[in-house]
Amino acid sequence: MVRQKKTPHAFDAYLGTAIRATRARRGMTREVLARRTGIALSNLKRREDGVNETSVSELERIAAVLQVPTSEIVTMALVDYSEGRSAREGLQMLLDSMSEASPTVDDEDNVTYIGHTAPGLRDAANTDERTTTD
Repeated sequence: MVRQKKTPHAFDAYLGTAIRATRARRGMTREVLARRTGIALSNLKRREDGVNETSVSELERIAAVLQVPTSEIVTMALVDYSEGRSAREGLQMLLDSMSEASPTVDDEDNVTYIGHTAPGLRDAANTDERTTTD
């Protein structure tokens, strides 16, 4: 079975843009940020481009190296996500989008659960009768 590529949420692009803008405002190159955070340069680029999700721990490391509160980056992303409204409205939009119905489960994803099974005592003892030839 081929594993489908995970699609990032639309918010990830805004978060990546906020990271990039904060880094640029601090006058730091992507290479320096990658080295100081321990995030591979290619991974950092994908996060800034919004192609990959940024984990909380990565965001905390990025903010620490950039010497800004993590909330500053998140707030900037939420305001942009809400098209210039407040961070609160951006957060509400984000929460609403997360609570939408999840995609349906395909038939090939369904697995019948049969519970715990154990062989019967007769089967477990393998008491089949054997005949011997002399």
